[in-house]
Amino acid sequence: MVTIERRVCRLLRYRKVWFPSRAQAMEISKSLRPHDVVRFFAVARGPDTLSHLVEHYRMRNIWINLSSGPEAVLNGMKRKSCRYEIRRAEKMLSRVAIEIGSEKANRDFLAVYNEFTKAKGLPGLRTGWIQDNAAHCETLVLYLDGEPLCSHLLLLDPETSIVRLLYSGSRRLESPEQAAACGSLNRYLHWQEMQRYYTQGFTTYDFGGLGRPESIARFKLSFGGTVRIEHFYLLSGLKWVARLGKVAYERNLRGRTFKLLEENPEETEHFAELQRRA
Repeated sequence: MVTIERRVCRLLRYRKVWFPSRAQAMEISKSLRPHDVVRFFAVARGPDTLSHLVEHYRMRNIWINLSSGPEAVLNGMKRKSCRYEIRRAEKMLSRVAIEIGSEKANRDFLAVYNEFTKAKGLPGLRTGWIQDNAAHCETLVLYLDGEPLCSHLLLLDPETSIVRLLYSGSRRLESPEQAAACGSLNRYLHWQEMQRYYTQGFTTYDFGGLGRPESIARFKLSFGGTVRIEHFYLLSGLKWVARLGKVAYERNLRGRTFKLLEENPEETEHFAELQRRA
């Protein structure tokens, strides 16, 4: 379990809790005080009941099993839409460098990510976010001809042996040439991450939710893996405080970039079609 905590308006204690077990989620929910707001992320199996519940939703996401080893992971990827693109990227390696977890990587990740989210009309990250959460996170930036092209920020949880893609940005929106290069090199960067965290003993590479637009879902599905359903919760000692914060958050986000799970035959068939096309 990983907990990221901050104060809101010097009054509210706001916590994001990733990968809690059922028992951990229950314990935290029972101990909330009036000024506490908690979000549970990526709960594999939701508790039957939670105290102070404000919102509960589910999402599909993709897990890559790293414990089987890099060769099995590579063989599990789609041949045309993923392995072929990684081989294309390998032909460009004389022009490629990857920076991991350094001050340069952190600085360039923020620059690329914030420009990327700005172009998409989404909020970025504040300058000190990475430093404040360095104990749980790592940045990886891929450079093409010395310029940052693709950037990832991953959340690491040794307790559950999960590494999760938390934020990702690139310069693919800036020109057709960069978009073409990103298609292969972004996949290559993910592949390097999978090998890196396998050697560190992590057993799961968590791609996060299958979001919008559909191209994002197809991109993630091309890596193979297992599609899972995860639960997300919002809790608060004072429910009206959390509801007010939720409204402000969603207005700032200007619409969800992820897709909530909808239980209906049309949605199920649509998702199955995405898997076939990946």
